[in-house]
Amino acid sequence: KSIIVIDTKFEPYFYVIPKKGHKLSEKIEKLRVEKKEEVYEVTKTENLKMAYNGEEVDVIKVYTKLPRDISVIRDIIKDWNMVVSVNEYDFPYSRRYLVDKEITPLTLLDVEVEEITRKAKVPVFEAKSIKQVEDETLTGPKILAIDIETYNDGMAVDFEKNPILMISFYGKNYQKVITWKKFKTKHKYVEFVESESDLISKFKEILEHVKPDIITGYYSDGFDLPYINHRANKYKVKLDLGLDYSDMSVSSRGVSKVKIPGIVHLDAFSVIKKLFSQSLKTDFYDLGSVSEELLGEKKTDVELEDLAGVWDNKPSELDIFCEYNLQDSKLAFKLAEKILPNVIEMVKIVGLPIFDVTRMGFSQLVEWYLIKRSHLSKVVVPNKPGNEELRDRMLNRYEGAFVFEPTPGLYKDVIIFDFRSLYPTIISSHNISPSMLNCDCCKGHEEKVPLEGADYKFCKNKKGFLAGVIDDLIKR
Repeated sequence: KSIIVIDTKFEPYFYVIPKKGHKLSEKIEKLRVEKKEEVYEVTKTENLKMAYNGEEVDVIKVYTKLPRDISVIRDIIKDWNMVVSVNEYDFPYSRRYLVDKEITPLTLLDVEVEEITRKAKVPVFEAKSIKQVEDETLTGPKILAIDIETYNDGMAVDFEKNPILMISFYGKNYQKVITWKKFKTKHKYVEFVESESDLISKFKEILEHVKPDIITGYYSDGFDLPYINHRANKYKVKLDLGLDYSDMSVSSRGVSKVKIPGIVHLDAFSVIKKLFSQSLKTDFYDLGSVSEELLGEKKTDVELEDLAGVWDNKPSELDIFCEYNLQDSKLAFKLAEKILPNVIEMVKIVGLPIFDVTRMGFSQLVEWYLIKRSHLSKVVVPNKPGNEELRDRMLNRYEGAFVFEPTPGLYKDVIIFDFRSLYPTIISSHNISPSMLNCDCCKGHEEKVPLEGADYKFCKNKKGFLAGVIDDLIKR
């Protein structure tokens, strides 16, 4: 069953690292700012010992009433001359919650709750306690794939002008095509409505009836769901699909991303392009090419550019387009099933939900994995470099690894040797970690860097944070 659990006990916070000998907790606790009739304040502080840049330091954990208070309070404290650094102030609140609670999405939780009254499509509870009990993973989530076909007068996509002609749905023991032009059909899965507006209302009705855990499509972030959303707005059809009656949201910053609270949206296209592109033989990422390679199945053979003409003049021939529409949903469903184990493993490693890990770049995935590990190791996460530091890094670069340039020519009896994951292996085995460079704890026994004229050494007594993280990933 789907339920909503609300945790009201988690408090937003950030870290302040004071200069040695300065006691700032009392001063920080008195901070209270009034701005445009809003109050921003510190609720409490906590004194901790944590690692920062490889050293153990005194850290003040500063709690605020609301997440939005953090930036206002932080802007005041960062300018104090008795402060070394202000850290971890820009983490998204929901991600901070998962990291701090050590909760991995899709795994089994033990929650002590009290039922509360709240407007929602499912039962709502308030958490008295919540913790992950084991890493048993959710199996067999209910997946529903969707695909739309639109009126097409030429190749350009026109959300405003061209209507949606049909929507297909495919799930386990469920298949349906909804369209709004009536014709004689041999297929039981075809249903008719009166208009495009009714078609969109039916889309909403089917989602509420099927209650999928995951909604999927192929390029559904960039086409299907934004198109449905745009046409729904045109007809003032409210797409309050969230389990708490919140609207489906379409983020248009950069690449389009569509989110439905309480229903995971998995775009099979974005996952395959990111996680599988290196291993695919095909150079094309269209649904037909990818399905043929990964599933051994093809799209229905039809000239899609004829759809508008058939719709206007020969509705009796629409059956083949319904088959085409349903086949696309079926392929999206099967691709989602095939890639889900890989996605779940990524979720378990990084510790963020499916929606996030399937849309983050690899550098972001690495960053959040390190943030998760930092919390477990009681390490303060360093701040991202500012513009000045970035300019300095660009001007003062390190020379890269030596690359042997081969002599062009014809050779025989050639043997290829490749060391898999060479750099991670070197980092792990030689403890190459910033905090372990030129340490004081093992003088005379350090791991010397074999570089002529350089006097760099790495600690041999204790494992560095970065080397330890990479070591664990290699073993995993």
